Amino acid sequence: MKKLKFTGLIILLILSITAIGCKSQDKTTANNNTVETTKNNTENDNFETRVNSPKDQAIFEENEEKDNTKIDKRYKEVDKSTLDYSTTSSSSTYYETKDSFVGSHADIPPIDNKKYKEILKDYTYACEVNPTKVTYEDAIKLAKSVLPNDIKEIRKKYDNSTCRTHIVYSSSQGNFVLGLAYPYNDTDKFIPSSDKDTVVGIDYMKEILE
Repeated sequence: MKKLKFTGLIILLILSITAIGCKSQDKTTANNNTVETTKNNTENDNFETRVNSPKDQAIFEENEEKDNTKIDKRYKEVDKSTLDYSTTSSSSTYYETKDSFVGSHADIPPIDNKKYKEILKDYTYACEVNPTKVTYEDAIKLAKSVLPNDIKEIRKKYDNSTCRTHIVYSSSQGNFVLGLAYPYNDTDKFIPSSDKDTVVGIDYMKEILE
């Protein structure tokens, strides 16, 4: 009888030790899982921080494709005989005001009844989308490489509110408007002063006859 009691005590002791060991193992496993989760979260946090750091964001924006390589190549290889000055990919119509050229939806009095539409989109550097960076002098050279050979400057106007210059040309193929955009100026006091001023946008319009 004593032997049975003793055996029972031994069994209970073994079961107790086993239970403690399981709890300890479960705790260790839980701790390991916590450490691993914390490690993963830390790595993820570091990844997010690294990706979104100002330096990396600047590098991303600097290397982001702006599609200017193709446009640059078109200018270098341009053949004026293949250009179609009547083709436009936009239904928007523009008209001339005292200081600028604006869309037909603008509530600004026009100076005449003439209307214009965008052309040469394949040679356009939109300052909001794919800005370039050339001198005023070089921008004029680029424009003349795609506009008719017999263009003559009629007038030029600078829009201080948008930092843009518009140059109106006449030619045997119609009247054209060259738009040149300058870097935005917070003071609104910048006025082009020389042929070395930086141009970040180049676009074209042509007068449409109805």
